[in-house]
Amino acid sequence: MSCLQEIHLIIRIFNNFIWQDFCGNFPAPNLCIMKKILFVCSFSLLLFSCEKYNQPGIEDNDIPLISKVLIGGEIYTEYVYNNVNLLIEEKSKFRYARHFYNGLNQLIKSDFYWDLSMASSDSRVIEAALNRKEWVNPENTPKSIWHKYEYGNNDQLFRKSFIRASENNSDYLEFQYENDKIVRTTGYYNNIISGYTVYQYYEDGNVSKQTKYTVSSSGVAELTTTTEYEYDNMKNPYQSFRRFMTPGIYTNPNNIVKETYTLNFDVAPSIDKVQITEYSYTYNADGYPVKVNGEKEYVYKLN
Repeated sequence: MSCLQEIHLIIRIFNNFIWQDFCGNFPAPNLCIMKKILFVCSFSLLLFSCEKYNQPGIEDNDIPLISKVLIGGEIYTEYVYNNVNLLIEEKSKFRYARHFYNGLNQLIKSDFYWDLSMASSDSRVIEAALNRKEWVNPENTPKSIWHKYEYGNNDQLFRKSFIRASENNSDYLEFQYENDKIVRTTGYYNNIISGYTVYQYYEDGNVSKQTKYTVSSSGVAELTTTTEYEYDNMKNPYQSFRRFMTPGIYTNPNNIVKETYTLNFDVAPSIDKVQITEYSYTYNADGYPVKVNGEKEYVYKLN
């Protein structure tokens, strides 16, 4: 894989993580700065580089746990689990996450640490971040944001709050369910609805379509993006992360092979309003992927 291909792959992963950590995958009126971060990160990297609740106990005995993700043969992410197979740490060069659970094995808090110099407009700052040797960790990086998870009487997650030390606001997601599947997440900023995402499913439980809307200050909803998915018939190892309650990658029984992303608003002529991404996999003998598009590799934890 070429340097440029590696950078493109890292950009996709980086952008996905930062939206998940800071925005919960929903639009909010105060998140223009996050759009700027995504743009600056993507541009600068190219420019300066060549679930559902289960009973407590041992979890996911039948799902192999990913211990490392490699890109271009180099370790990009490491995962650490506790003694009941719950993810407790995510480690990478630019991002560190720590997750906490209650006695029912429910996720109750996640702390995130980011090297936000990656969002600098100064090329020298970004270049220094790209060349850093030590990975981000709580000892060398201040906490950027944390998530708080709240559950209802039926043990289903009903609210996920995004808490920033630098801001005094009320920023959260609320969840709606049908047949034990999340069918809608609604984002609120300072207790006012800012947008929502609707999820549709195939009969096998894979997410078939994700539709996002923004809601104006007058309460009018406007369609922004849709994403449609196609799948293989093999096993998805990220189901072991289902407690993060992100419909799709962490809940799908199978692996995404095609993603059709449609922008439903005006964009620059150079930007395609319909963007298609395809994925191919190499699998192990148990039917789990070990390589994606010949670029990203999964290393599984030994029992």
